[in-house]
Amino acid sequence: MRYLIMCRSQTYAQRAARLLERSGITATVSRAPQGLGASGCAWCVKVSGARFMQAVGVLRRAGAPFGKLYREEEDGGYTEVGA
Repeated sequence: MRYLIMCRSQTYAQRAARLLERSGITATVSRAPQGLGASGCAWCVKVSGARFMQAVGVLRRAGAPFGKLYREEEDGGYTEVGA
């Protein structure tokens, strides 16, 4: 299971991914799936479910800006799990 951490720009997503990688959490930057980004060109950082809560904690402690959080479902849909 994977989780998406929404970011408002590619730059913010890349910074978040670097913070996570330095903390030992594998993170992938990609464009947000259609319909999840408010402006249509949002970016996200994808992390595994096993490290999701740790990843959010790392970003919060670092003061890194991020938006909504989603869980990727098996059917290809997304469920919002927080912000």
